[in-house]
Amino acid sequence: IDNISLASNSIHSVKLPAWACSFELEPHPEYTTSTCYFWLASPVQPPVRFAYSLVENKLIELTAQEVHTAVNCHAVHLEAKSKDEVWVPITVFHKANSVELHRKPLLIHVYGAYGTDVNMSFKPENLLLIKDGWILAYCHVRGGGELGLGWHKDGCTTKKHNGIHDLKACINLLHKLGFSQPVYTALASMSAGGVLSGALYNNDPHLIRAMVLQSPFLDVLNTMLDPHLPLTIEEQEEWGNPLVDETCKEYIKSYCPYQNIRPQHYPSLFITVSENDQRIPLEGVLRYIRRLRKAVRAHAQAKSTDDKGLQMPNIILDVQPGGSHCASSWEDSLNQVAVQLAFLYSELGLVMQE
Repeated sequence: IDNISLASNSIHSVKLPAWACSFELEPHPEYTTSTCYFWLASPVQPPVRFAYSLVENKLIELTAQEVHTAVNCHAVHLEAKSKDEVWVPITVFHKANSVELHRKPLLIHVYGAYGTDVNMSFKPENLLLIKDGWILAYCHVRGGGELGLGWHKDGCTTKKHNGIHDLKACINLLHKLGFSQPVYTALASMSAGGVLSGALYNNDPHLIRAMVLQSPFLDVLNTMLDPHLPLTIEEQEEWGNPLVDETCKEYIKSYCPYQNIRPQHYPSLFITVSENDQRIPLEGVLRYIRRLRKAVRAHAQAKSTDDKGLQMPNIILDVQPGGSHCASSWEDSLNQVAVQLAFLYSELGLVMQE
């Protein structure tokens, strides 16, 4: 944290714990306060409350815990060189003292849209995965907000391919460094993160074994060509306006997951979507599933010598009642996580330890 004093024209810095990945500041009704309070967390560390004294430049932990969860988990910060030689950050977590990482399952998270960071808040299921030997990787690709406004601008509208190349570079680097291998690798994303994941699913299906998507945005072109949908107009800042710009239309078509489905061997896929989601209409997801299954069947009927022996992928659509973009309740969220994890364990040929 940098404490900038306008009165003394000075900057005082205090180092945060190495495990910290998310920061949430508590509201302060008194502007004259000399202490600010905030919460730090990570995907494998429950939120911990801290106080920071502006006068003493001192950090104080207020949440009493015998042992931080993160102590039993090793964090690694990497950078992958993308196609245009831009360095893309990756945050990796795995069990401390884990050996033979190339044989461990790897779950990759990505978002890369709207200038929003990939979600690195604490999730209880991550503790189970780490304990079971999984490697968790978070790819901070362009289109997100991890490195500021320029990072977002360099991954939206007519630069969307940058984020796609970033994701591929991150996965290649992880495998090259011995973090798992394609047969044990799964990809997870939600909402607009489905664009990058869906593009990689079409372009480089050999890099992963399975993919899990939550309320994914997969039919970008048809959505942006329909001005009657509730979010189309305001979404033009992120994706462009193919209604009036033919160049933009062709560019979206070049990466849109739905538009680029083709007969080939695909990894298994599990999609969860809400029946009446206004952001991600069910009709578009159903259209995607139908085209994908048709391509999988066509490939199976004309299977090449190179693909013989490969297992047919499972293409599963889980339609939940209601209109929530995410799980409508804590219980629903737990049920969805359980089903998704069961799918991943089955597809990667793993046995859950607990």
